Amino acid sequence: MRKVWRKWIFGSVILASAAALSACGGGEEKADDGQVELTIWLWNNMGIEGLINQYAEEHDLKVNIQTADFNDVHNNLTTALAAGSGAPDISAIEVKGIDKMKANPDHFHNLLDYGGADVEGDYLDWKWKQALSIDEQYLLGLPTDIGPQALAYRLDLFEEAGLPTDRDEVAELLKTWDEFISAGELVKEKTGKAFLPNPGNMYAVIEGQGDAKYFDAEGNIIVEDNPAIHRAYDYAMEVIEKGLTTNMEDGSTEWSAGLLNGDFATVVAPAWRMTQIQESAPDAAGLWDITQIPEGSGNMGGSFLTVPKESKHPQEAYDLIEWVLAPEQQLTVFRELGNFPSTPSVYGSEEL
Repeated sequence: MRKVWRKWIFGSVILASAAALSACGGGEEKADDGQVELTIWLWNNMGIEGLINQYAEEHDLKVNIQTADFNDVHNNLTTALAAGSGAPDISAIEVKGIDKMKANPDHFHNLLDYGGADVEGDYLDWKWKQALSIDEQYLLGLPTDIGPQALAYRLDLFEEAGLPTDRDEVAELLKTWDEFISAGELVKEKTGKAFLPNPGNMYAVIEGQGDAKYFDAEGNIIVEDNPAIHRAYDYAMEVIEKGLTTNMEDGSTEWSAGLLNGDFATVVAPAWRMTQIQESAPDAAGLWDITQIPEGSGNMGGSFLTVPKESKHPQEAYDLIEWVLAPEQQLTVFRELGNFPSTPSVYGSEEL
């Protein structure tokens, strides 16, 4: 198990997955009625489809929004870019994906050429830089949301294990990851239930608490020598070896059932996962609460909208992206889905 997990962690950083091409790609010149048509790849429940359609209607565009599973979007895009055909006009890419794409920025239109520099001040500086090339001359995408994290915990399992259930008391109990694992051992002993749905849930948050991940500032791969990555790996292996985790993949049918049935006691919950939890297990309302994650803050996830080089309408694609991801629209998505904006100008709003 240890060798398999190590291979997954290190190998996934370097190797892009291969998958079948989507049947429909981008690059259409004009729709039959003379309108510019943009093909857009999103994964399910991103929450921006309505805004895209609104912009298209107001700007005489035709949009072909194609949604798929998160992994399928990334795999299909990687394959299309390598083949040089089949890519859409606009594609969503998650933060780890955008990091890999920096190795070949010429697969995308440089958004600095279409107005990107004018909106840099709208976004968090660190988030903006995630899509910027090492020499800062190439911008691959504009940021959607970010993923500030909390820890969701199951009230009845904590109570059954003799642990506190008050948010502040739970935060005090779980100040460190060692204390987190100790609490997990107690839950397992007293209830027979797991503490986490899967080891990757824990790995991702500890990974995100480090100063660097897989690449240094010059773009060199540092995963083998980065102590923060090894620390995340070691803690993830510890929960596996102590039997504190199930093998339910986040967002899967089994995971949703586990939320409802109490098959695990905690879930690392970035802002976007709060809605996912509520929608996946509505009948579990009142059984879960949230508190701080161990050892401070962190960010998990957060995405970008990009314009692959194959698009023949890069300016129209960029203009759509700029409007959909502007502060006002990001606040709208937050109101509806809880996706946390990457645009600090709205952080003073009453909703946030």
